Amino acid sequence: MKTQHRAELPLILVVDDDPAIRVLARVALEKEGLAVEEAESGEGALSLLASLKPDLILLDVMMPGMDGFSVCEKVRQIPGGDRLPICMMTGLEDTESIHRAYQAGATDFITKPINWLILGYRVRYILRASRAFDEVYRAESKSRAILGAIPDAMMRISSEGIVLESRGALGAGLSPIEDGISAVYEVMPAQFARELMQQVGESLKTGRVQILEFGQVLEGKPIEWEIRTVRSGDDEALSIIRDITERKKTEKALKESEERYALASLAANDGLWDWDLLTKEFHFSSRWKRLLGFGEDEIGNGVDEWFNRIHPLDVDQVKLEINSHIDGLSSHFENEHRMLHKDGDYRWMLSRGIAVRDQSGRIHRMAGSQTDISARKRAEEQLLHDAFYDALTGLPNRALFMDRLGNALKRTKRVQGYTCAVFFLDLDRFKVINDSLGHAVGDAVLVETARRLEKFIRQSDTAARLGGDEFVMLFENIRDVESARMLAERIRHAFTSPFYLGDAEVFSTASIGIALGSSDYSNAEDLLRDADITMYQAKALGRGRYELFDPSMRLQAVALLHLETDLRAALERGEFQIHYQPIVALKDNRITGMEALLRWQHPQRGCIFPLDFIPLAEETGLIVPIGEWVLRMACSQLRAWYDEGIESLHMAVNISGVQLRSPGFADMVKTVIGETGIRPECLELELTETILMDHSKTTVDELLRLKSLGVHISIDDFGTGYSSLNYLQSFPVDTLKIDRSFIDKLVSNGEQEKIVGTILSLGKSLGLDVVAEGIETAEQLTKLKTIDCRKGQGFFFSKPMEEKAVRPLLASLLRKKR
Repeated sequence: MKTQHRAELPLILVVDDDPAIRVLARVALEKEGLAVEEAESGEGALSLLASLKPDLILLDVMMPGMDGFSVCEKVRQIPGGDRLPICMMTGLEDTESIHRAYQAGATDFITKPINWLILGYRVRYILRASRAFDEVYRAESKSRAILGAIPDAMMRISSEGIVLESRGALGAGLSPIEDGISAVYEVMPAQFARELMQQVGESLKTGRVQILEFGQVLEGKPIEWEIRTVRSGDDEALSIIRDITERKKTEKALKESEERYALASLAANDGLWDWDLLTKEFHFSSRWKRLLGFGEDEIGNGVDEWFNRIHPLDVDQVKLEINSHIDGLSSHFENEHRMLHKDGDYRWMLSRGIAVRDQSGRIHRMAGSQTDISARKRAEEQLLHDAFYDALTGLPNRALFMDRLGNALKRTKRVQGYTCAVFFLDLDRFKVINDSLGHAVGDAVLVETARRLEKFIRQSDTAARLGGDEFVMLFENIRDVESARMLAERIRHAFTSPFYLGDAEVFSTASIGIALGSSDYSNAEDLLRDADITMYQAKALGRGRYELFDPSMRLQAVALLHLETDLRAALERGEFQIHYQPIVALKDNRITGMEALLRWQHPQRGCIFPLDFIPLAEETGLIVPIGEWVLRMACSQLRAWYDEGIESLHMAVNISGVQLRSPGFADMVKTVIGETGIRPECLELELTETILMDHSKTTVDELLRLKSLGVHISIDDFGTGYSSLNYLQSFPVDTLKIDRSFIDKLVSNGEQEKIVGTILSLGKSLGLDVVAEGIETAEQLTKLKTIDCRKGQGFFFSKPMEEKAVRPLLASLLRKKR
């Protein structure tokens, strides 16, 4: 039954036989302010439609009994169901299934696994689109009514020239029409009929509106016609016939009037002035006066009528250039200046003039013109503005900011005690907003960010946008570090409230890096760089916070650059090593496999663990060659153990998402398997759960190719992702490795035990192996055995070791075999 909030909230009917999916959908949709009702089958959904009248149906494709395609088709047959939005939920991505969904009448589809974080936004988008479609439908109905009220005659004409349908009288001089019988040549004069059929043919060919005009003389009076023809079907066109006799008369009269006006305007384009230097009298033309908004009798003939209206900052330069010309220092007078208009605003004017001399060479007169150049000046100002301001937010851009920052640093050297501060801001998770809600919403967030930052700017300060979601602020004459901290805290707090963008409510905090300017800085780029480095430090420490620059941060950035340089050479220098950690059967502590773990033996820094260099390797793309080396070495070692008689082991190798998306990854794995001679089923590639959240076709295809080789796929750190668990049915997964964070508190936290038990049950029901990672105590081992966990690894059994240290453990396998 509908709830009381149905009248206020859009109602979504979720139809899925999986109760977990329905629960997750309800949580995600209600979080976005939507009402939700559920149905566990297609039959149940159809029985609820009449009473619920939902605004949208979220419909699963694969259900027992009546599938989603059949439900969709039946909904479309129900009165009023033809425009009800239906969004299909499917894990099938082949084009045939998608085509079938649309044939059944689906409005849209969502592929599984579903990203529950954006489901509400997606549903709201479909609802908005549905409302827009209804508005278009109503508008089309209204258009048809308006079309019926148009007095013009209309004809539908086939490509053969048959009048299929007509409406309205054609008027004098044209014959009556019988629909489907009359031909165009029977209705109109022959010449005009030929031209009209040419227009029909051209309209059918190009799809563009064709316009034809022709005239007749009836009873000594000219009649003008206009026919507009447009394609209205595959083999027909619609012609609208209008009597334009009166319009043509009006156009002719208007044209003649415009020609006269153009001649008059040309003659008086500029305002003219004439200055008698002997009598000091001025003559101003009517046009000159109108340029300033005055009538003929509102301006006198004194020189002050001109000079007193010139802007106070411009008048001295005007007089100087006039005198220069009079003194013979210039060939003519020309000056751009502002003049006061009657409305109280200033207009930019271009004044030109030349002196007139008598026979003795004495100047007695000057004459010239005046042109309003305000539009040109505004265009120039706009160009100047565009060169130094961001087009989206209206804030200063990098060029203007760096100029002002450079001036501020110069003041730190000239003025004792003067300091400034640069705040470098970057919006957190802005890429997610752009990718999920679109660039229009992203742009709106950037504009609102600019408005929020402007509230903290004094007249002497500057807020600018560098590009993307990066903003900078220059605070001049800031007192001390504590003042900077207080200001940063206020700015940070301003981003705790959401951005309201239409129906969407978006949250995005800001990470802020602060660098104080002093006379120690030689250039603006260095100060901006330090603020940028500090901002990244704030992001690394958790985002949504601010940090103050410390010289150690610059050293850390330099160290990271050096680390990248060393990383590029580490493979060639043979600095990488592989350590192995056993995977054991918990029942009898028997070793069933090994996980290959990469270590970097740096010549100066010693052993570097993957957490400290793998993110950098992924960012630079070096993970691809490094990962291939790890795979090759691990497989070679497994082959060596085979040759020693240990054939029951499998080898687990971690794979980065960057590797999986690199071209030819599966081919490379196939080559390594062939070269080392291992059994493919003994190789297990471990991917994190977040990689599988990228449900792209490339990821799916590459995993299927790996699976076709016989390789096993394992999900590492399972349980830490945020996607639907249904992806376990979509991907070729063999093993789940429970993340160590659940094992850490397994003994002391009952909730953790429930989570681990749920994962074990899930793995068992799907026929998957489950491995518990991070076992460190006997209590944890006992608890895992109690809840029937069969495999595990961790320090309790062994730390990761070099190959030679692993051999004593493997020797026990050989002894048991004998």
